[in-house]
Amino acid sequence: MNIVVDRILQLSKEMDTEIYLVGGTIRDVLLSRKIKDLDFVTLCHPKVLAEKIMNKLEGTLVLLDKEREIYRVVLKDKRMIDFARIKGATIQEDLCKRDFSINAMAYDLQEGWPIKKEKIIDPFGGKRDLDSKKIRHIKEKVFQEDPVRMLRAVAFMAQMKFHLDDRTQALIKKEANRIINVAGERIAGELFKILEEPMTYYYFDFMDKQLNLLEKIFPEIIEMKKIGECKYHVVDSWTHSINTMEIVESYIYANKFFEVHIGQAYEKHTSEKIAGNHSRLQLLKLGALFHDIGKPSARRIDSTGRVRFRGHEITGAELMKEYGDKMRLSVREKEILYKYIYLHMWPLDLYKKNDVSGKTLYDLFNKMGKETLDILLIALGDIVATRKSLDPKEEMGMFKVHIEYMANNYLTRYKPIEDITRIIKGTEVMEALNIPEGSAVGEALEKIRKVIYFGEIEPTKEAAIDYIKATKMNFSDS
Repeated sequence: MNIVVDRILQLSKEMDTEIYLVGGTIRDVLLSRKIKDLDFVTLCHPKVLAEKIMNKLEGTLVLLDKEREIYRVVLKDKRMIDFARIKGATIQEDLCKRDFSINAMAYDLQEGWPIKKEKIIDPFGGKRDLDSKKIRHIKEKVFQEDPVRMLRAVAFMAQMKFHLDDRTQALIKKEANRIINVAGERIAGELFKILEEPMTYYYFDFMDKQLNLLEKIFPEIIEMKKIGECKYHVVDSWTHSINTMEIVESYIYANKFFEVHIGQAYEKHTSEKIAGNHSRLQLLKLGALFHDIGKPSARRIDSTGRVRFRGHEITGAELMKEYGDKMRLSVREKEILYKYIYLHMWPLDLYKKNDVSGKTLYDLFNKMGKETLDILLIALGDIVATRKSLDPKEEMGMFKVHIEYMANNYLTRYKPIEDITRIIKGTEVMEALNIPEGSAVGEALEKIRKVIYFGEIEPTKEAAIDYIKATKMNFSDS
């Protein structure tokens, strides 16, 4: 990073223009955090400066905002350098337009590098707030100018383990309704930053109870707070959902909660990137929080006067799909969240029936697919959250054994053949049976997966070909 800054300083001298390092970069330097990206503002020629840096460092230039003259240089190692024109006539005017004190600091590169802390321009006490671990707004219209800053404040809390200034908290609560005018993808951007951090449940609960923000984004929360108490639940549906999220997180971050190989599988599985920088872990937490979002619309009172929520997993899955659309999530992310909610009751149903037969588990794994481990964990958190509310001292060891048994079967028996094309490809089925591409090929591959799962043939291409040749007339059978 020193080389990059030296080049930029050299260019600023050649072009005779002031250039300042600003915002989050200053904050991260003072916190001794790793510096990944750099943000600069200059009095003039940000595009020319960006182009020269792009050429010198062999990067790629991206126009972020033509009107505000914001340009980004992406280096080969994926680090990013942003250049923008100063907002106003001076750096002080620019800093006045920023959100929080810890982001409203600047450093004139002419002062030399590395940064001399005493030379940092700090008109709003950002260094002091960093020392006291405080998020504090710098002007009363900060959330009117950009309501997403209300969520960003909580994201900073989660990322840096800071607290929210009392006056800032009161202002967010006052302005909370403005969040409904923010584009869904911007809301998702901040929520997923929070979902990336430990104790996500705490910050979502904080956004709800202390800021009145969350129910503006997810209106179903209002109704979830009114219902949910029944034979099995002694708290409302929203409280149960927060509790479920907390328990799921405690299992995710716990050391040696599951058997070693299962724990290792979860660690690898949840780190998978699903779309962009969104991981499976973030989606898993969101699924745990909203697994019962369909309960208000599914609530019924039967002939005995008992409150029931049959079908809440179906209505909930549809609602989650709508929220996924609003947040502009990818098709795959929406499919995963839909599956979490639609299937989260299945493990509990099998526990009640005491049915973990081979056929039942095969059907379960086939339906849940790559989301099997996620749904098992959500189901575990769901039932433990329910039972702990009824009896905090109750041991839930048997249900954990039930979940681990299914997870172990999935990992050892189903996952190796989940992608059956690793053993035999569709083209090889077509060649062996002398058939064209079509549904019969898919049927053949599914039958091969099933007979391997039940141990009827060896998991090899040769055994699979022998099997389909011997049973070529039966592929329309179930």
